[in-house]
Amino acid sequence: MVQTTQRAGLSAKLLSRYAGPCPRYTSYPTADRFAPLQGAEPWRALEDARSLSLYVHVPFCRSLCYFCACNKVITHQYGLAASYLDQLLQEARGYRGRLTAPVVQLHLGGGTPTYLNDGDLRRLVHGLGEVFDLRTGDDVEYSIEADPRTLELDTLDTLRELGFNRLSMGIQDFNIDVQHAVNRICSAEAVAELTEAARERGFTSISYDLIYGLPRQDVAGLERTLDRVIALAPDRIALYHYAHLPHRFKAQRLIETDLIPGPQEKVEMQLAAVSRLGAAGYEFIGMDHFALPTDPLAAAARTGGLARNFQGYTLMPADALVGLGASAISASRDGFWQNQHGLKDYAREIAARGSAVSRGWLLDSDDRLRQWLIAELMCRLRVDKAEAARRAGAPFDEYFLAERRRLQPMFSDGLLREDDATLEVTPRGRWFLRNAAAAFDRYLHGAEATGARYSRVL
Repeated sequence: MVQTTQRAGLSAKLLSRYAGPCPRYTSYPTADRFAPLQGAEPWRALEDARSLSLYVHVPFCRSLCYFCACNKVITHQYGLAASYLDQLLQEARGYRGRLTAPVVQLHLGGGTPTYLNDGDLRRLVHGLGEVFDLRTGDDVEYSIEADPRTLELDTLDTLRELGFNRLSMGIQDFNIDVQHAVNRICSAEAVAELTEAARERGFTSISYDLIYGLPRQDVAGLERTLDRVIALAPDRIALYHYAHLPHRFKAQRLIETDLIPGPQEKVEMQLAAVSRLGAAGYEFIGMDHFALPTDPLAAAARTGGLARNFQGYTLMPADALVGLGASAISASRDGFWQNQHGLKDYAREIAARGSAVSRGWLLDSDDRLRQWLIAELMCRLRVDKAEAARRAGAPFDEYFLAERRRLQPMFSDGLLREDDATLEVTPRGRWFLRNAAAAFDRYLHGAEATGARYSRVL
């Protein structure tokens, strides 16, 4: 069972101390560092991949949620989605013959992927199957993000027919005042019906996304939402801190800032949520993720089998990732490449050259070392110093002298510990993985710092 806040050693003072802006490290280097590739071709390494993750970005939504920071298009003109699907499949065909690895993980994100009607969902998956080695069964993971306000039971049937076995639903909060404040009205009854229906149809893992720190939220209201969520027993829960960045995301300018809880109240919300979920038996995976002990993600966390990609924690690590659609990011052992962000720019580039890659990153040896080390910290909670030294070509304490100095407050607060052999995250330190990872990010410090602005940890 996950620790209560007392057993974990969490306190308002400790949470506040590490609450500043920090990357989420779904990749290293982080995507804000990407730049024009200027002749570099990290996608060539796809030919050597033995397994593949496939991400498809579907940006369309029927209504605007004010808190949303995703790349989305709000429209009721379904023809835009149908045309976009043509472009996306054209992009996919550009990979034909360039890789043979089986797809172990398929994820549809957005926007709202279930914006697509059932016919186009079939057209999408069947079209991908003409290019990629798609397989179905218990040893692969097909997941999709769904809006419970618009998801139909017939669509659940279609998704299962196509091999989807994981369903993620955006809940955020069941409090009607909070829902009005962010323009997302969703009843608990509808979520309960869809959850039961998905289980009856054989979805093996159901996840809810929740957010704390939204306008009009308070501790008591969040606890009531958590009680309703716990009663429905989703296999996984992602509890995100709302990052108010109106300078980056225009939709957030529609939120009344005086309704957003203050820093101290957010700390109290996090403490209350940790206690509530822990008492209900949810295990803390890391970052924002919780899972029931019976979920494979929890088992992977216990045995050191976690991996991490742009969708967060996963137990289906792959050698490479292909991202399709506007703003989608791909990754290979050599680096990253990202598509045009805007829908018009994406469509223009696909029509002109069959690819919409606009920027990326070619990894150097130091990037690869730090990428591995950050993944070890965030997924296995420890770093083998001898292995790090072998990769660095220098003693660990010598190569990472500046980083260890930056970590001293975390050692003092009992969040990290070390001996001659390992650097290890303590049970209490698991709540501050972003901070530990940031100490090893060379692009945040010194001459290579860019002044980029990140969401706050809390």
